[in-house]
Amino acid sequence: MMENDTDKSIRQPSPELLLKLNAFMNEKAVITATSLSRTAIHRKRLAGEFPEPEEISDGRVGYRIRDVKDWLADPTGWVSLQNSPDI
Repeated sequence: MMENDTDKSIRQPSPELLLKLNAFMNEKAVITATSLSRTAIHRKRLAGEFPEPEEISDGRVGYRIRDVKDWLADPTGWVSLQNSPDI
């Protein structure tokens, strides 16, 4: 069976490009990436131990991919820049 132009799906951006663009992840993607529950993420955010989401538009928030990636690299040592002392 031959594939025509209307059957081709739109290519998704690579993870590298999304990271370079500092794109956003929704909460469901963050839960999948971290294996944390929504409640655990909320508790860690309140304690300053997890990145805060940013408002993208009215009623829509997202987590920066770079922030989640940094947290994944060192979950126990990650510190919010908002809570860090000035250097």
